Amino acid sequence: MTEKYIIRESTKDDCDQIMKMIRELAEYERLSDQVKLNAETLQRDCFGEEKFCHCLVAETISPGECGEEKLLVGYVLFYYIYSTFKGRACYIEDVYVTPAWRGKGIGRAMWTEVTKIAVAKDCVLLRWAVLDWNTSAIDVYKQWGGQNMSEKEGWLFFLMHKQSMVDYLAKYTSIK
Repeated sequence: MTEKYIIRESTKDDCDQIMKMIRELAEYERLSDQVKLNAETLQRDCFGEEKFCHCLVAETISPGECGEEKLLVGYVLFYYIYSTFKGRACYIEDVYVTPAWRGKGIGRAMWTEVTKIAVAKDCVLLRWAVLDWNTSAIDVYKQWGGQNMSEKEGWLFFLMHKQSMVDYLAKYTSIK
């Protein structure tokens, strides 16, 4: 039997399953303690009035006792950013495939769909981050044409957590 899957836009009803995969990814990345997101917040941010992100899912389709059975086996979460040097850009936050479904082209299929969307939206850059120890992912990204900007131009990726933002505002502004 050939294993079939489709890549489709996620729906509100997918958020619980996407959260399960987000927790699986965090465990793989050794960052489980950092997951504070829940399905309700994800639903608000992906489908609310002010859409912060977009998500595609990989869904299996297999014959079951009561017709077709469907199961989510991957997701890719992305959003749009802007480069003051280049213009429109797309940032891929996560691409994840459950372990049992890896090696079947699902990750590449989801990546391809986001790339198509980015090109259609006239994005000139596709950006993402990868942990330095994830050499298998780094190798794949390089095969696909990705450039390590830390190696190429010396860029380092920084962030501020919410408490750091609050501390900054308290120190440098009158905002409390």
